[in-house]
Amino acid sequence: MRRGSMSHPPQFSELNIVLWGPTGAGKSASGNTILGGDRETFEEHHHFTSETKTCASAQTVVDRRAITVIDTAVKITDVQTQIEQIVQNTPLDVFLLVIKLGETFTKEKHQAVKSVQEKLGAKVLKHTIVLFTHADQLHESVEDHLGDCEALRSVVHQCSGGFHVFNNKDGDRAQVTELLEKMESLRRRNGDRRYTEHDYKRTRRDLWLKKCDVFVAIALAAATVLVLAGAVLREGAGAVDGGAALERADVRRSAGVGEAAMMMASAAPRPEPAGLLGAAGGAALLAVAACAGLYFLARKYLSRGNDKSD
Repeated sequence: MRRGSMSHPPQFSELNIVLWGPTGAGKSASGNTILGGDRETFEEHHHFTSETKTCASAQTVVDRRAITVIDTAVKITDVQTQIEQIVQNTPLDVFLLVIKLGETFTKEKHQAVKSVQEKLGAKVLKHTIVLFTHADQLHESVEDHLGDCEALRSVVHQCSGGFHVFNNKDGDRAQVTELLEKMESLRRRNGDRRYTEHDYKRTRRDLWLKKCDVFVAIALAAATVLVLAGAVLREGAGAVDGGAALERADVRRSAGVGEAAMMMASAAPRPEPAGLLGAAGGAALLAVAACAGLYFLARKYLSRGNDKSD
């Protein structure tokens, strides 16, 4: 050792992992496999009612990595709420989407996975690795199985981390080491950026703005239809009233009614539903246009806030 130099303890990298996926996929068992040892930190159940009631987390050190593993509730519909709570205190490096092989990946499961991903935002896909379990139940390779299942293949293609295969009954730690290497590679590709509470809130805000866009578009279309309908009815009513007036004038002349009386009768106010409809549509259109203007100003302000925070 050179004079004046100091020895430093080895540096540990921190890796925060969350496991989520459909019921019975093996999330708890996979968490125990990652943590290693003889302990079963996450309670495993072998039925399809539930694996865990609430989030559970555990820490360990593997290959000089300080790892935090978070096991979410089994109901996939609860994942969004739980991750919202998790990211308030713990930024996440990797999402492990756990899927069980050997059983049909139904349309309902696929839709549930897509729904969670949409609610968490596109950025979550950059931090996601698909973790397949029960590959030993397949009678073909995982690659061949993906080739035959378009739904699974599309899920894997959307996730930046690709996929990994676990056999939770096998004590071989090589599968864990390989998964951790994939996680580190994924984190480097993301520039060591994590999925944070800010990412989640921005996604929720963007989803809200999209819903508002749809509402404003529908409201403007409805008001426009009212105005056009009023115009069409007025035009049709005008033609009908003109013909009727001529007929009434002929009748009155034949009955000896004077010109002055006919002019007074024609000048008398009559209710015009078409006019009322058009006026209502015009007022609605102006009101919606004003609200839309305020909305788009607010949207522009929020977008500027997003750009500054990025």
